[in-house]
Amino acid sequence: MVDPKYEYFELSNGVRGCLVPLEGLSSVTVQVMVKIGSKYEERRLWGISHFLEHMAFKGTKKRKTATEISKEFDRVGSVHNAATSHEHTEYYVKTSPEHLEWGLEIISDMLLNPTFPEKELEKELGVVVEEINMYEDNPMRGIGGDFYNLMYKPKKVGCWNVLGTKETVLSIKKKDLVDFRDRYFNASEMVVIVSGDLGNKAKEVKSWVKRYFSSFKKKKDVLPKVVMEFGEERELKKKKKLDQAHFVLGVPSVTRVDDRRYAMRLLDVVLAGNTSSRLYQRIREKMGAAYYVFSVSNSLEEAGFVGVQAGVTKEKLNEVVRAAKKEYLNIGSGIEKEDIFMAKEYLSGRLALAMDRTDFWADFVGSRLLLEKKLTKPLEELEKYRKVEMKEVKKLAKEFFAEEEFRLVVVS
Repeated sequence: MVDPKYEYFELSNGVRGCLVPLEGLSSVTVQVMVKIGSKYEERRLWGISHFLEHMAFKGTKKRKTATEISKEFDRVGSVHNAATSHEHTEYYVKTSPEHLEWGLEIISDMLLNPTFPEKELEKELGVVVEEINMYEDNPMRGIGGDFYNLMYKPKKVGCWNVLGTKETVLSIKKKDLVDFRDRYFNASEMVVIVSGDLGNKAKEVKSWVKRYFSSFKKKKDVLPKVVMEFGEERELKKKKKLDQAHFVLGVPSVTRVDDRRYAMRLLDVVLAGNTSSRLYQRIREKMGAAYYVFSVSNSLEEAGFVGVQAGVTKEKLNEVVRAAKKEYLNIGSGIEKEDIFMAKEYLSGRLALAMDRTDFWADFVGSRLLLEKKLTKPLEELEKYRKVEMKEVKKLAKEFFAEEEFRLVVVS
């Protein structure tokens, strides 16, 4: 497998950068990650991080309109996008090596010089509301937000559905957007990753990063304190006109920074992580009750959960949920060495496939550098999975998989 030598550097304003040289690939990825996410939002502004991401594409001082920005991306055949999560927002462009400097410049311009035109803001509010409608109309995609809201107790700070609500989104004004960005957009909580075949241009690429990202302002730790607690409610049931029932079943789990996360990930793979997993085989292959069955596990810095989602025949909903609970409760005693071996090999194989992509490297390196403040190699993490022993897995299953800990969301 590929094992590139990272080139880490810091700018005087606190922006952290890293080059990931990957010889022989025909693309480069520029990815900028900022520690702004829904986890840090006040209740009245739920969804503002995601909306800020949308508005970055709507015009800058140099590129006046959204159309101008889109045409520039398309003119070179680039792949570009952005994404908001609970803990960070990322902006990226994947292009050919000859357009690398341009990729750094356009992303920096969008983040440093957005104009937030009033007309675009009003239109984009409608776009985001339609995005919320899309998730609400498609339980397969929208039920995850419901499960987050059930799992984590509401607080003054912390939005667990990244999109927010229609009411909070429609209440966002330009001043809210500008104030939020000015308060939390922090150079010392920003990373710039460049991955791909850089040839002998490493020194030049670092000079480009310095040129385009040195103007961001460094601030003290300004993010609000986040306190996360698991909710007391155990079930949420929603009614819609559907031909099948969708459910998420899960339990509280380890955090993103817990050393036990490697053992928990292996458990998750065995239970619902692929097509040979216990729950996929049980629900789809043996019971014939579902088309899709997959894991919906997630971990944040303060809390986490592990769970399964499926869309099932309405008449078999209760039977399937009971079967899923049984698999979770019995996995501690029923898991075998072959299961763990298969899970490790599965993760190894998936990693090998991902390492052929420059965007994988940008995301892997960037997320760990931003959120954990350390540089990690994929092969180093893979080795931690390989070192997990059966006793660790069984101990975790016994500790976390208990009847009284189950949370269930059903849309039917």
